[in-house]
Amino acid sequence: MQQPTSQSAADPDAPLPGPPLRLPRPVRTLAPTALVLLVLVPLAANDPDFGPTTSPPVNAGLMAFGALALALRRRHPAAVTAATLVSGQLPLAVALYGLAARRGGTLLLYALAAASELRLLVPVDLGDVGTPSSLANLIEDPLVFGAVPLVLGLGAHTRAHTVRVLAERNRFLGERNRLLEEARRHAEERAAAAERARLAREMHDVVSNRVSLITLHAGAGQVAQAEDPGAVRETLGLIRSLGLQALTELRGLLGVLTTAADQAPSLRGLPTLVEESRQAGLAVGLTVTGPADGLPPPGPAVQYAVYRIVQEALTNAHKHAPAAEVAVTVEVQPDGLRLTVVNSPTGTAGPGADRGAAPDAGPDASPDAGPELPSGGHGLTGMRTRAGDLGGTLHAGPTPEGGFAVRARLPLGAA
Repeated sequence: MQQPTSQSAADPDAPLPGPPLRLPRPVRTLAPTALVLLVLVPLAANDPDFGPTTSPPVNAGLMAFGALALALRRRHPAAVTAATLVSGQLPLAVALYGLAARRGGTLLLYALAAASELRLLVPVDLGDVGTPSSLANLIEDPLVFGAVPLVLGLGAHTRAHTVRVLAERNRFLGERNRLLEEARRHAEERAAAAERARLAREMHDVVSNRVSLITLHAGAGQVAQAEDPGAVRETLGLIRSLGLQALTELRGLLGVLTTAADQAPSLRGLPTLVEESRQAGLAVGLTVTGPADGLPPPGPAVQYAVYRIVQEALTNAHKHAPAAEVAVTVEVQPDGLRLTVVNSPTGTAGPGADRGAAPDAGPDASPDAGPELPSGGHGLTGMRTRAGDLGGTLHAGPTPEGGFAVRARLPLGAA
């Protein structure tokens, strides 16, 4: 629900807060005027002691003047208070209360309050100061029609200011809560998008590598099916093994969206990964150096990223440089883990190159091997994202000799 908009506490003409059920504003504005005109003016016209002078007509006129001035007390409270100084006690009290309630403790208020006390202490007509009513006014009038309205007005002003400050605070808190809720929702959306991207990257790595190897083995089995039944059985066994591995990794991804720490691929799995590529016909060499004595091994996240980067680089080599020689080097040094995957030149890349570890389609590839493996174009992006998420860097591009190289550096203690 929208928060109510409150006027600033600095606005002196803002309506004063009050009870939920209030009379219409015109009624509240004109009620004192009507009361004075209907009740006090006739009394002043018939009672010489009811007014600031001893002349009933003058008292009635001054009382009527003060009553009419009260109608403007909301717009001009100070001027109305000054005008009612020559009127009766009740119009002066109403005007003084209104000024204190709307302007607060200002210098002008205290000046007019002092003038009001003098007006209530000293009658305008000094000819008769010994009457009982004049003596009573010396004590009662300044208190009842001067001090009491002043205190009540200042109290109403303080209350109104407090209500406005609280309303503004509530509005501010409501706006802050709305912004916090929007920030939380945006954070959740970003987290969900990041998780979807991570899952897509994991799916790409698993499916691209395993299915590419399965496709290559199936092509080799298709060529050898008539000549060497033993080779066909061996190829089918490799395809089954790769399919089981792909299903296992996909089950982990689809089950919990992550891989258990004790089952996650790591540096220990690199020899198996390289051997699978060798069985598919790619000449791959692996060198792992370190860590030196006293140096802690890379963290699980770093080892997992290295495994996936090597996996994607080898997949791209199968796609675009199947006849190239690939060298995989992993060096664990004190300043970080350095990974290099370099393939030798084999020819000119076709138009569908993935720009992965080897964007060239080698001329030595067999024309009977079937159509070129599909490429999604996300290999380099995924590898760079993996390195960047851990605070590392990854660079990929052609080598001066005409091959292709992927070089990455990852901090050892990345989470």
